[in-house]
Amino acid sequence: MSTERRPDESMTLLTTMMERPLDAGYQEAADRRIAAGLPGATSTRTVLVVVLAILTGFLFAVAAQSLRPKPTAAAAVKKELVTRIEALQKHGTDQEAKVAALGKQVRDYEALALQQSGGTDLTSTIKDLEVQAGAVPLTGPGLTLTLDDAASTDTGADAGSRPSSGFQEGRVTSGDLQIIVNGLWGAGAEAISINGHRLSSTAAIRFAGQAIIVDFRPLSRPYVITALGDTQGMQQLFDPSFAGLYLSQLTDEYKIRSILAGSDSLTVPGDSAARLEVAEPVGPPVGSTGPGATLQQGTSAPKRSAGAAPTGTSTSTTRSPSDTSSGATDSGTGSPASPTSEENPS
Repeated sequence: MSTERRPDESMTLLTTMMERPLDAGYQEAADRRIAAGLPGATSTRTVLVVVLAILTGFLFAVAAQSLRPKPTAAAAVKKELVTRIEALQKHGTDQEAKVAALGKQVRDYEALALQQSGGTDLTSTIKDLEVQAGAVPLTGPGLTLTLDDAASTDTGADAGSRPSSGFQEGRVTSGDLQIIVNGLWGAGAEAISINGHRLSSTAAIRFAGQAIIVDFRPLSRPYVITALGDTQGMQQLFDPSFAGLYLSQLTDEYKIRSILAGSDSLTVPGDSAARLEVAEPVGPPVGSTGPGATLQQGTSAPKRSAGAAPTGTSTSTTRSPSDTSSGATDSGTGSPASPTSEENPS
């Protein structure tokens, strides 16, 4: 008659580990402690264990501190330069805001002087010229295109450089912005700005190293392009154009992120670099003795010193200063048409 076998008879090693997990030597020591009236194992809350834990933590902290790179002279100089650049950029932004506010006051004084001169009211003509030159802010419907580098660039991964651009793969280049901006002009945009910088007929989009600059003003990502005009009409013309297909290729091949959205109310600022360079008199003021002028009864011709400029009302042409730096590639942006509404900066 055969005896019944255990189901785990063939698994002796596993059975031994489950039933007697403690090594024989440790088990014998535990039995001796129990026979002597002591607990089978020592407690982990003894003073020696606590002291060893604190000492081990201190050693790890000292080791981590010693492995940290020590600040060098180059790092200190770089930090100082970054601080100075940020301070100068903030100062420049504050000065631009002051220039815009003073420019509005000047335009108000000009309009008042024209009304009080008694001559032809040229306020509307000056406003039209300022709009064409990009010297005043504008508001109206349009498109907002937001471009940003690929997500892989945030991790610092080096995927190589793009052919003939000098920029790393996945980064937006100055050439990309040039093509897209020109595509928006071609699609009917009436006014365009990038990150709050107005693009006039003489605006230039360039690069310096891995940085993109517009009229010597550095841009930070993401790059927000605001274009005023017919929202649906611009999008219908832009998508199938060369610039629209180029943007799709940037997204598919280099994973550059882009978001195109329409809006009924967008604002582009005026070009703070625009200034009056050319002015011509349009006619003699009332009461002058110039050709074709008629003196009022009981008045005499005003005296004027030799070589003095005429004091008559004049029209003006406003334009941005030309950029003459060498080795740069202009964006080729054209002069915008007049948008439907105008907004003066507060």
